[in-house]
Amino acid sequence: MEEKKRTKAEYRSSLRSKRLIREALITMMREKPFEKITITDIVKTADINRGTFYAHYKDIGEVLSSIKELAIAELSAAFDGMTPDIILANPRPLFDSLTALLMKDREYYRLIFAVEEFRESVMESRFRIADYLMKSTSVQHLATDSSQRAKLTGSLDFLLSGIIDLYTDVLCEKVPLDLESLPEIMTKLSGSVVKQLTEQSVR
Repeated sequence: MEEKKRTKAEYRSSLRSKRLIREALITMMREKPFEKITITDIVKTADINRGTFYAHYKDIGEVLSSIKELAIAELSAAFDGMTPDIILANPRPLFDSLTALLMKDREYYRLIFAVEEFRESVMESRFRIADYLMKSTSVQHLATDSSQRAKLTGSLDFLLSGIIDLYTDVLCEKVPLDLESLPEIMTKLSGSVVKQLTEQSVR
């Protein structure tokens, strides 16, 4: 029993140390270029010793990679259980899920999205999302030729870019909107775009 308690405590301590290191790197990246950040900067900001850093990461690049992977994985989890047809028919649950995730640890995500490298990584993910949505039954029905598929792909890219940009700007407090208001706003905007796509494709 004591061994199990000790193992759990060590696991929690490891998670906490990794989080401190990740947050320290994000904070430092807002202050100076990535290539000028040192491990000394990280351990001082995180208030840990070098041994703790090396127990989890071999270098700063590995920390950066882990942050990107973790952030994308967490955001991607919002899509769990949702098919392309479900999302296009009613995107509100997806926006609710994304917003709840961001609100649960808003400061952490604010730090992430304030750094250009992370915004670029998230923005690049829109291509995978667009490909996923293009597999929906409704899109397959509408996109009967390459020209229509190109139009639909372009419209989805426009929509997804806007969604990502608005979430980013609200998180970074560049737009005076509450994060809680985004699901309703996004649902209305998405519905309008999807409607236009449908009308254009049937002409």
